[in-house]
Order: sequence, then C-alpha cells, then structure tokens
Amino acid sequence: MKNSFLCLLFSLFIFMTFSPSLLHAQATQTTQKSTGGTTWTWIASDERYGKFYTPERVRVTTRDSNGTPTCIEAWIKTAYTPAGAAETVPAMNLTKEIPNPAVLSYSLAFIEINPQGRTLDYKEEIFYDKNGNVLVSHKYAQPRLKEINSQSFDENFYDAIVDQVFGKGETARTKANDRWITLWRQINAGMASSSTADTTTIRKRGDDVFVWIWQETRNNSTSAVTQINFYKKVFNLATYSYKLTSYSSWTAADKWQDQNATLTGQYISIVPDSKEDMEFRIIKQYVADHPDWVNRYQPVETKPAAPANTNAQSAAVPPVPASSDTL
Repeated sequence: MKNSFLCLLFSLFIFMTFSPSLLHAQATQTTQKSTGGTTWTWIASDERYGKFYTPERVRVTTRDSNGTPTCIEAWIKTAYTPAGAAETVPAMNLTKEIPNPAVLSYSLAFIEINPQGRTLDYKEEIFYDKNGNVLVSHKYAQPRLKEINSQSFDENFYDAIVDQVFGKGETARTKANDRWITLWRQINAGMASSSTADTTTIRKRGDDVFVWIWQETRNNSTSAVTQINFYKKVFNLATYSYKLTSYSSWTAADKWQDQNATLTGQYISIVPDSKEDMEFRIIKQYVADHPDWVNRYQPVETKPAAPANTNAQSAAVPPVPASSDTL
C-alpha cells in the first residue's frame, strides 16, 4: 500500500498534475527532472500556477558593442491546478482547442527577454495533458511582447532568468520591503490618495528615467479602494518634464480599463510644487542614491581615444542598439 502511494505521488510529480497543496510544496523542492531528462527549477507557485524554468537552456543570443547581453532565450514551464486551467483556457482563447480545461496540466514556452526594455516575448507555447500529450501548440509570427511590472504574470520568470545572466538582484528587489517608495500622500475629509513607485522598474537611459507608478484612492471611513491609476512614466531629468507611455485605471464599477488611447506621448513641463513635481524630486533622488541599480544592463558607450595628431582620424564608435522602449 505504501509503495503504491509513493508511486502515485511520483507520477503526479512527473506529469505535473498538481493540486494546490502540491504546487505550494514546490517551494521546498527547488528542482525536478522530466521524463525526458530536462531539469526544471522551481521559481514560484500559488493556488493556481506553478512556475519553473530550465537553467541549462538559458542562452544569450545578442550582445551590444560593449558585450552587454540584449537578448536572452529561455524555456519556461507553467503547471496548472484546475482553477488555473479554468482561468487560462478562456483567457488565452483556447476553448476551441481545449474544450475541457480540466485536462490541461502544464505548458512549455520558448521566450526571448530584452533586459534593457524589461520585456518578455513569447515565441512558442505548447500545452499538455497530464500524460504529456500535446493538446495544442502555437508558434507566434507576431510578437507577444509583455513589459514586466508588478501586474505581470511573467514577473517571476523574468527575474529568475535575468538574475542567472546578470546576477544584479531582480528577485531580491521584487521581494524587498522597500520595493515601493512613497512619492506623495493626500488626505481630506472623505478620501486618502497616495502615489508609490515600483523600484524594480526604475531604470535610466540618458536623461530619461522610466518607472511604473501606482496611484490609489481609498475611502477614509471604510478603507475600501475606490480608484487605482497605474502609469508608466518617463521623467526627463534635463528638461524637468515627464510623459505617460502606458496608463490603465480601475474602479469597482468599471474594473480595469486600458486608457492608452488617451495618451499623447508628448513631454509635459512639470508645474512647480505639483504632484508631478513631488514625484520628480523623489525619483531624481532615488536615481542619485542608486546609480548601479538604475543603470543596470544599460549599454555604456565607449568614447574613441584622442587622435595621436590633428591629421589622424578617430575610430568610429559602433552604434548602440535601440532599446525596446518607444520614446
């Protein structure tokens, strides 16, 4: 009886037919081998999903002129509980291929990461049942690009893979108590509003500083959240201006709404003593206090050596590839 029980557990482990409790148990078991011999390293799990990647398949495919990796390939694995499968199948428009979500056990995905732009691009996905049979597979001709922030399902994958290549502490910063820094608070008789910046997303390129900002309004009496604005802002330190490059909002009535159509993409001069002014000052100070972090992975142009004489020509500096950000 005991041997049969152990065999059952082993089969569940191999084929990824996890219950929620088994998914949580992966936190204490950091690696596993598939029947094909691939070693999968556990990253994170909850009541819906288990996340893994295979370190041996992480590969830098592109570097800039200074040798900094700009494109990283990797394979990742997602395990699904029944709740996770029920959520994933309709969300990914797989109902026609997988009419019964309960049969979805796990998926593999081939991805590319651009660390300078904090993006993860899905190139191929394969969905399996518990016996390893392919339910459906997709190779994407068009980019399925996801920028990594606090709301990204793929944040754990991105952090683990980029940390393997660079070792700069993405995972640690995500879990840090001071991940979020307060930019301003405003309290009146009925409502309290606040703005916080996600330091995992702060990065500097030239005079521009990119950061995701979470603005929240609560009812003072009930503490209920009444409104959320989630922005990607770009502050230009040289011109004392900012612009929004992504914006979504939430209310209890409307839920999450994409507001990107309302953006102009133009820099706006910051009004003195405004909320944006407070944000600018704190972000600027954070940049000054954490230069290594905000400049991580960014190419550093090498200036050509001074010519030996006035008639000598300076060697041209190879161009630095553009980041995935659209300015």
